[in-house]
Amino acid sequence: MLAGSLLAPSKDSPTSPASAASGLLALTQLDHSELAVALLVDLWSDRSEESSEVSDETAVLVIDAALRENSATSNAPLIAAELLCRNAEKLDSCQSLHWPSSIDGRWVPGVNPKTKLLLFDALIKMTMTSEASENALRSLAVRLYGIWHCDADPHVKGCVGVLIRAIIPVLEQLSYKNFLHGPMNVTMDQLRTAAACAERNPDDFLARMVDNRRELLKVWSGACKNKLFYRAGALADSSCDSTVSKVSAMGSV
Repeated sequence: MLAGSLLAPSKDSPTSPASAASGLLALTQLDHSELAVALLVDLWSDRSEESSEVSDETAVLVIDAALRENSATSNAPLIAAELLCRNAEKLDSCQSLHWPSSIDGRWVPGVNPKTKLLLFDALIKMTMTSEASENALRSLAVRLYGIWHCDADPHVKGCVGVLIRAIIPVLEQLSYKNFLHGPMNVTMDQLRTAAACAERNPDDFLARMVDNRRELLKVWSGACKNKLFYRAGALADSSCDSTVSKVSAMGSV
């Protein structure tokens, strides 16, 4: 109730971003992620940053907590995935704080199929509306591989394999051997293995949707060549094989 009161604006004191963030994050810490993400629906607008009462970064933290909700009766993961998909165009695929850490090179295989499909679409939507660059392409490759690696469902592996196969030609032209992002160090050979599992989904509607996303990724990935961002923080986007060797020798970062 105290957390909720922080989110209730009055005529004299509208809800501040700090109050909204405090209330929502307090709810997630008190194991009320479903309530937190439900409140986020009204606080995180999909229209513009100016009309949102919480920042993108706060919203992603709340969504991340909801995706980690493991109760069989909770709707938190589904609401979180829907909300992430709605707002994906506002997010930057190269910003770690703009993507839930629970699915950043990882995955949540226990959620229902609809939740998975919403997360797939959110990832593609965010990627396609982010500026094309090698940085973004590398992040996408690792995130897709994380889904393929962690989900045992052959239909999921087949669909993700189709998407990975779409970006393989450009990745090979860039001559990278390793992709370090988040908790994952993925090799080009592993990506080829995932792409080899590409399989058309038996549901024709879903198969056509995946085909559409595959074609979009083909065009987008082609625009990533020879575009490398050196902005502040870009060093953490990912790392090639020589740096991976140094990191492995250090043990941990």
